Amino acid sequence: MPRYEFNCQSCGNKFIVAISIAERDKVKCPECGSKNIKQLFSPVSVGKDSGGDNCNTCGSRTFG
Repeated sequence: MPRYEFNCQSCGNKFIVAISIAERDKVKCPECGSKNIKQLFSPVSVGKDSGGDNCNTCGSRTFG
């Protein structure tokens, strides 16, 4: 589910909510309950793996 970052224009609280796109208009500030919020847009990092060290614990579990 997508995560969206918001800033409450009433109390200044910044918060992140995991909601569907259809529910974005229903978001309220968890601190003051205001619907006077503005969505913040964060930069997205897209690129190739740097080729650094691999995580030794990733994918090491076996199930079954």
